[in-house]
Amino acid sequence: MVTICDGCGKKYSINPEKIKGDSARFKCNSCGQIITVHKSLEVPQVEKIEKKSVKEKLDIEGLSIRSKITMIFVALVVTSLAVAGFIASYQSRNALSKQAEDHLIKNTMLKSKEYALTFQRIKEEVLGIADYARVAYERKDINTDIGMKTLMPWDGAKYGNPSLNERLHNEKLRIQQIGLVLKSVVSKNPYLSLGYFGTETQMTVFDNEAVVGVIEKLKAFNVTQRPWYISSKEKKKVIWTDPYVDANTKKLVVTCAAPVLSSKNVLLGVVGFDVLLDTLQKDILTMDIGYDSYAFLVNRKGSVLVRPGMKSGDARWDTTYKTENLLKTDNQAFNTIISKMIKYRSGIDTYDARDEIKYMAFAPLKAIGASMGIVASKDEVVKPAVAIRNFIIGV
Repeated sequence: MVTICDGCGKKYSINPEKIKGDSARFKCNSCGQIITVHKSLEVPQVEKIEKKSVKEKLDIEGLSIRSKITMIFVALVVTSLAVAGFIASYQSRNALSKQAEDHLIKNTMLKSKEYALTFQRIKEEVLGIADYARVAYERKDINTDIGMKTLMPWDGAKYGNPSLNERLHNEKLRIQQIGLVLKSVVSKNPYLSLGYFGTETQMTVFDNEAVVGVIEKLKAFNVTQRPWYISSKEKKKVIWTDPYVDANTKKLVVTCAAPVLSSKNVLLGVVGFDVLLDTLQKDILTMDIGYDSYAFLVNRKGSVLVRPGMKSGDARWDTTYKTENLLKTDNQAFNTIISKMIKYRSGIDTYDARDEIKYMAFAPLKAIGASMGIVASKDEVVKPAVAIRNFIIGV
């Protein structure tokens, strides 16, 4: 510390540690004045820096490095797992998508071939009955009434009358024989709900005789005005109808019909087999394809033939049943796929449906002039891949 003489201003350097007590006095060498020095100011203590040993210093530095290495390693592992998760998810998605596409198209083609065989069988059976009916009309030895019920023509008040019964007696005997063959054929085909033969004289015979009683409760039923009869008569060949409400069951049916022509090419009547759409729907809905899928059928016009939940609703048996046309939806991608279907193409495509991507596999059913489609959810297809990714990265 430094002190100054008040008399002459001379400076003195004082070591505080040599001052005993609180103060010290000494005489100025220059002017002789007494100078008092107080030990009131504390001397700042220099903090002694503790010197760490080289080993201790190395230990601390080593711990810090290990921590950093550990943190880096953990970060790398987490990043690697995340990357691996996304790579695995991506690869799994692609693999599952490809597998699903193959599975869907394979099942669609198989079901299409199965239905093609079924409908071809129905077509051949209709033609067989038509051939038998033509022969039956030409036979001269059919003169026994076997008692099989037939629906007589509507006379304006009721079905049949003495005059009609007498005039149509011989023809009635012939169509009874046709009815027996209908019974045999329909009973052996699980897809057929009803078989019948209607004549140009407006008589009808059914494989199920109870149907006559059901029809007789309706007024003015005319078999020659039914859609299947008119279509087959006009085209003069085997036809498949669009869905319509069956007068017997009041349910939606499609009919395979064929004209019966005499040796002189005169129309004698039309044979028809009904296929309940309920039967097709149940069969389609039992298809265990997975992926939250469903199937449907469309005709050459793009109108729905079969789909889940399709019912006759309030449609009457004597009016045309109208179904949705899938070529006229608001979804252009969907419409494009339907356009391919009505051209009898087969394949698989995708389309957006309410923020969800859907697969649609499709294949033709040429026997009935239709095409089958199977729709599946892509989210359901890739769900296992998403689960794998989430498991790996712990999301």
